[in-house]
Amino acid sequence: MASDSRNRSDTPFRLKRAVDLRRLRDILNAAGFTQAALGEVVKHGLIDLPVLMRLTAAGSQAHNLIRLFKLGQAVPIEAARVALAPMSLADLIDLGLLRQIGPNVIAEAALSPENGDLYLAHDFDSTYTGEAADANHVLEAGPSSQTLAALTVRRKGERALDLCAGAGIQSMLAAKHCAEVVATDINRRALNFGEFNLRLNGISNIELRQGTLYEPVAGDRFDLVVANPPYIVSPGARYVYRDSGLPGDTICEKVIREAPAHLSEGGYCEVLFNWHHRGEEDWSERPLKWIAGCGCDIWLLRFGTQPPAPYAFRWLRHGEGRNGANLDQLLDQWLAYYEDLGISLFSFGLVILRRRSGHSNWIRTDTLRPEWTAANCSDQILRIFAAQDFLEELAGDEGFLDQRFVLAPDHEMRHTLRAENGKWIVTSATLRQTGGFEFAGNLDVNVVSLLSGCDGSRTLRELLAELARGLRVELNVVAPVGLEIMRSLMRSGFLVVPNHRSFAALKN
Repeated sequence: MASDSRNRSDTPFRLKRAVDLRRLRDILNAAGFTQAALGEVVKHGLIDLPVLMRLTAAGSQAHNLIRLFKLGQAVPIEAARVALAPMSLADLIDLGLLRQIGPNVIAEAALSPENGDLYLAHDFDSTYTGEAADANHVLEAGPSSQTLAALTVRRKGERALDLCAGAGIQSMLAAKHCAEVVATDINRRALNFGEFNLRLNGISNIELRQGTLYEPVAGDRFDLVVANPPYIVSPGARYVYRDSGLPGDTICEKVIREAPAHLSEGGYCEVLFNWHHRGEEDWSERPLKWIAGCGCDIWLLRFGTQPPAPYAFRWLRHGEGRNGANLDQLLDQWLAYYEDLGISLFSFGLVILRRRSGHSNWIRTDTLRPEWTAANCSDQILRIFAAQDFLEELAGDEGFLDQRFVLAPDHEMRHTLRAENGKWIVTSATLRQTGGFEFAGNLDVNVVSLLSGCDGSRTLRELLAELARGLRVELNVVAPVGLEIMRSLMRSGFLVVPNHRSFAALKN
């Protein structure tokens, strides 16, 4: 079922043609070509083309659009005309989105519904088309893009930068809360896809610039910088989206080291990246050296760690494996490269920087639970940054005891009950985040009692004094443990101090 070879031009879309692409987006949505429809097709966990072709054999508009724009398969002209009505197939062919092959049409690019109301044009997955991916292949919004989107701070701002923008998913998301977005990429084909996507989604506040890393924005500053660079540590430059051609993790170092110079005061930068290190004990050492003394608060998050062999094989299978390459031979080449560089382990994660001049900047490192899933973490990240500021400023116990705390939203407490003398008695509880990172912890009944009073009406000193009376002990007995627990909950984003200036920005 593999289709004929597609157009591999750097500029496949002829965007000077007078085609209103917003109409196409409306047609796709009205026809049911949505995330929900795709989810229904792949809900059985099978992504093999023969299975998917049978699951889309009903001939509905949505199924024909999935075959055309997701699976990359030829569709009869009449079926395509019905699915895309009232748009003209001739206009879409002239634009470069479709191509006629005998009695059928085939799409020159894939389209994917993303983030509820957006559509993203990108190159097809070789799994479906049977075609080898080119060096300038434009990726869809895969897991790394979704992770970065979930971890991006969403504040109203004037300017944002999307570095290594690809097809533009981060730019389009940032355009919803920033007045102006600049998207840069070295890949001319990606920028052509990006311009198509801006028109498809009716977005007008994004400027596309071609160039290497920060070169197109020299001297500019931004309220938000997001970057998903070609961070894979590889011995060559096979794919623009994956390989930088620089030794080791040099590309990640450059992106992170140079980011502070492009941040406005109070601005955030978030970079998704991979890096190498010697052992488990020094996983954070090298990234933190890159930005030591940079005038930013730093939060380094690690998602996981792999030794060289599985790390290399994962990316080889994802890239060259779809093209029928000899993976065993390539694996040997990659491992020899790692050995020459003295690489023992790889970590993958995210660094969040916030420009804050005139203060003693703080540094925090965390390794996330292996089972964490990407969700909208913006509010939680802002709470945690505010909490770190608060804790750095209020290091002493006395001032901390005089604060009034409130439980943050997006969490839940689950009680464990035991039947005793005909009644249910709470024996323990679990507090967990329902949005953002899933920080969780077990609480005893005394901590549950303490947190139940965190409504902002009483100070922590008063709450601990009440707990001490109930336990028939002195305040100084419960205070040290209570202080430790409250600080830990603040660091995880469970508690805020509404009247303290560190949390003032959360009200905006």
